[in-house]
Amino acid sequence: MAEGTKTVWLLGARGAAAVVFGVLALLWPQLTVLALALAFGAYALVDGVILLGASWRNRGERWSALACAAAGALSVVAAMVTSLWPGLTALALVVMAGAWAVVTGCLELWAALRIRRELRHAWLWLASAVVSVVAGVLLWLRPDAGAVAISLVLGTYALVAGGTWLASAWREHRAHTGREHRSWRRPASGARVAH
Repeated sequence: MAEGTKTVWLLGARGAAAVVFGVLALLWPQLTVLALALAFGAYALVDGVILLGASWRNRGERWSALACAAAGALSVVAAMVTSLWPGLTALALVVMAGAWAVVTGCLELWAALRIRRELRHAWLWLASAVVSVVAGVLLWLRPDAGAVAISLVLGTYALVAGGTWLASAWREHRAHTGREHRSWRRPASGARVAH
């Protein structure tokens, strides 16, 4: 699989997972803390696996790969915590989800800045990292919020972040297919005669 195609699939899968979680959280904001914790855990697990895949894909870029690996590992740990202790209180979920959002957002921001030359439309990835940090801060500002408020903040974050990742995947796909079409046509117009 070509490098550009791998990037498109990683961004697309991450965006789709975020959008699914965001829609679930916003359609059913009256979820119990238990259901919200399990849904968040499932999303964090998928996100973590995708980030770990991205770190492996970018292993030549040591620092960006390290940032993706750290964010992915943190997401997997958050998923494990919610599955091992599904009876989390709303306060514990807010603290954990807020920490996850801030730390992964900062790591993604750092990774995006490191690979911005290779990733066309890197501003979309930067925007999703900023949204992640803002969501984490909002959760921390109101640690006494109930499940409905947590669900609305996390759902909105997931929809915005997922939308930016899907948009980034689409732009990467368009840029990649545009290059393929140009390189495919070039030999026909400037063909050399073999001697």
